[in-house]
Amino acid sequence: MAANATTNGGYQPTGGVNLRVLVVTPIYPNPEDPQSGIFIHRQIANLVKLGVKCHVLRYLPAPPPFPRWLKSRSWVLHHWKHLLRPDEVEGVPVDRVYYQRKWTKDEDVVPLIGAALVRHVEEHPDLQQTDAVYAHFLWTGGAAALSLRERFGWPVAAIARGSEMHDWHRFHAHCRDHVARFIREADCALANCEDLRDRAGEFVPDAAQRMPVIYNGCDAERFRPAVDKRAVRRELGLDENAKLLLFCGTIDERKGVPELTQAWREFAVAHTDWQLVMVGRATEPELAERLKEQGNGRVVFTGHIPAEKVLRYMQAADAYIQPSRLEGLANATMEAAAVALPVITTDTCGQREVIQHSVNGWLVAPESPAALLQALNELAADPHRAAQMGQAARATILQNFNPTLEAGKLAGVLVELATCRAAQSRKS
Repeated sequence: MAANATTNGGYQPTGGVNLRVLVVTPIYPNPEDPQSGIFIHRQIANLVKLGVKCHVLRYLPAPPPFPRWLKSRSWVLHHWKHLLRPDEVEGVPVDRVYYQRKWTKDEDVVPLIGAALVRHVEEHPDLQQTDAVYAHFLWTGGAAALSLRERFGWPVAAIARGSEMHDWHRFHAHCRDHVARFIREADCALANCEDLRDRAGEFVPDAAQRMPVIYNGCDAERFRPAVDKRAVRRELGLDENAKLLLFCGTIDERKGVPELTQAWREFAVAHTDWQLVMVGRATEPELAERLKEQGNGRVVFTGHIPAEKVLRYMQAADAYIQPSRLEGLANATMEAAAVALPVITTDTCGQREVIQHSVNGWLVAPESPAALLQALNELAADPHRAAQMGQAARATILQNFNPTLEAGKLAGVLVELATCRAAQSRKS
């Protein structure tokens, strides 16, 4: 193989044939949405830097069958230029793999995705020189990737990222069964935080004991405080003199926007020097409108913006708030911490693995406007303490969330899987 797993779970490139990995994911940056799955791409880019050859298979539904496809003219215009060639993101090849849905309620799409992945690989002989498969989200990606193992014999690993463990199985009839099946049958199930690892025991007893945690990590060299915050604010057209509280994410209920609205309404009355900046797409526009109406004229909405500009807003801010009702380990929380912002976040899933209450931020109960308001008041009352928390937050990222080291752990896992499978093939 091209690499060896070290005793500490890291990865050291060696000579020989390179490790070749197929990455299976439903989301990945693309020209239409450069932020979609950016956290996945950053992890894959770090694998590539370590010498791992990665090829991404991004699966997505094809348009409805004739004559319903006539209603999907926008879909055709949106995707046609990608149907005959792969994309490429910073040197990482990305194929779009379309699966044909039946578009019925409670449809199990995993077999359809799996069949499409197999068919795509069969039609592209260069992809058949694969050593291991790495999928994102145990459902649908990991469950569908098992079809590649059945057809080609490749070992399959997948990482739990949150929604499939604590959210989607409540709404999708087949999610829980597929997550449990993957944990039982896969070569390796991973989690991107300790909380998700522990939740695996709810699906399969004792699963947490054999589930490695691989953090995405955060590039603290890229996400760092601005040298001149006022200059960044001028660049973005923000008030240079206001105190800025930043939110990044989709504007919807799951992200805790209703609770944020209630807390901000009271906070803004008593703290007229603060402004709330909402970065992200309003997937529930009525919530954005309500926040605008009740925000005392001091709420700024940016809409959906490129990742580089999100960084600039973080560098312009004085504090960060993540009021989610449900969350995995939010990349935005790690990024805000790396920029040395004091963070207010709800105590959900992996958030507590970054933020320690009253040490490097505030960890508050989810779905509690009162808890958010109390944290906001404490933030505003003691700016010196808040700045100290921000510095402590950056120190946490530097110490515990190095993305290169985490990618090394992941590479070590994939190398071990590929090596074991190759040994088994030789014996048979």
